[in-house]
Amino acid sequence: MNTTPSLAEPLDAASLGREPGQYSVGFQLLETVDSTRAVTAVPLPRKAYPRPIRTYLWYPANPPDGAQAVRFGRYAELADGDIWPTEIIGELREKLKYSRRVLARSLGSERFDALLRQPFEAVESAQALEGPFPLIVIGQGLYYESPVAFAALAEFLAGQGFVVATCPLAGTNSPIVTVDVRGLETQIRDLEFVIAQARQLPYVSGEKLGLFGFDMGGMAGLVLTMRNADVDAFVSVSTGILYPHSSGIPIASPDYDPMALRVPWLHSVPSSWIRQTEQPDNQSLYDLAHNSDRYLLITEGMGHVDYTGYALIKDRPAMAGYWEAAKPGDIDRYASVVRYISNFYKAYLKDDPDSLAYLSKEPAESKPEIKLHLEHRSAASASITYEEFVQAVIAGHAEDAVEKVRALQKTAPDHVLLNEAYLQRIVLSLSGTWGLNEEVLPVLRLRVALFPNSAEALYLLAEGHIKLEDYPAAIDGYNRLLEQELGEFERAAISRLEWLLSQ
Repeated sequence: MNTTPSLAEPLDAASLGREPGQYSVGFQLLETVDSTRAVTAVPLPRKAYPRPIRTYLWYPANPPDGAQAVRFGRYAELADGDIWPTEIIGELREKLKYSRRVLARSLGSERFDALLRQPFEAVESAQALEGPFPLIVIGQGLYYESPVAFAALAEFLAGQGFVVATCPLAGTNSPIVTVDVRGLETQIRDLEFVIAQARQLPYVSGEKLGLFGFDMGGMAGLVLTMRNADVDAFVSVSTGILYPHSSGIPIASPDYDPMALRVPWLHSVPSSWIRQTEQPDNQSLYDLAHNSDRYLLITEGMGHVDYTGYALIKDRPAMAGYWEAAKPGDIDRYASVVRYISNFYKAYLKDDPDSLAYLSKEPAESKPEIKLHLEHRSAASASITYEEFVQAVIAGHAEDAVEKVRALQKTAPDHVLLNEAYLQRIVLSLSGTWGLNEEVLPVLRLRVALFPNSAEALYLLAEGHIKLEDYPAAIDGYNRLLEQELGEFERAAISRLEWLLSQ
């Protein structure tokens, strides 16, 4: 193999725990557009174009004998193409080539050229095996927008029997990303598109879906997991989601809800991040995600870059503002984290008992430079969701559902079902629109119990009794409203009482 001594050899099978008999890997690039969204990045006069989406795919394959694996240079070439076409962004396409990015500048031309010749594992356009295989979708990070940063991880996971898909990280109307709710939602929508596109392939399972996120991609993956019940497992590394991030995201997303994280979750960060962000009485997402079977993998000696494939480049020079110089043990530490990621996905996407057992063990320090600490918390009994509550009420099981909501007062006091406005909408929709007056009565009682000083709650409960022709209960309800002298609805209550007493 023609490489310089300063570059890492391709990872051999043993370095990532890959066992003989695992899969060969194929690679394919799918180029299309999302016609439901437009980009308008070109200078005036502005014109709308369908949003370009490039889906990178790695998959278990049966390559022909003697087929050559892709080299790093092929991935770098594709990274150039990730920048939107000239017709959309003009001269920016030429100025944003991969050879201008941080990695190339840090290595210098001679060493970067040597890296471009470095062989990887995948064979481009190789025939896919039949499958179906579980799907894992990767969210890229800020300053690591190109899928090349996680090509090594993607190839490894594909060799373990997964289909891995990703797309470049790009802004809403510019190749440059904005770190705000709009930019986050753009990345989430891109990942949703990738999921839908990958699942059209015959060898991709429609039953098992894992997400992986790094940096901003971890924020996007988290919100996507919270809002998409189809996700089965989530991994996040080196991303600011444990505690509130200075950008305000992902907490500012309307879909952010720790209680909605209901799938197994593995989160890995450097120990320095824990020390910098942990505050007294400040609960982390790891503390709050009660409904998730969650793992926290804390590493020593790893920087942000060391969670990417760039950790595999020996003697990588420092780059101010981006990363420190490569250190002894970087490759071993990276490989140790990848082993946990692989076992996590095999445990929860393939139901592999050996992998689940691997996650139950404290990391062994096989080498002095590898120091990891793994914490685990089992999921609590899942609390009822808004959707489950509504369905239970419609089905006539409101009493049981109400008891589950009452329990939320202790475990999840900010739950939407403890919000009076949400209960009001349920009542008006099910009773007013569909006439489910008997089914909704327990919800009316719950609202009064939770908000005893709400004149509207008392009035509507009495009205609910009238609809069911339970006039004594209605009279009691109106009298209770008048006794509390709540002011609002008093005139209406007096009018209703007069009518009832005249019957």
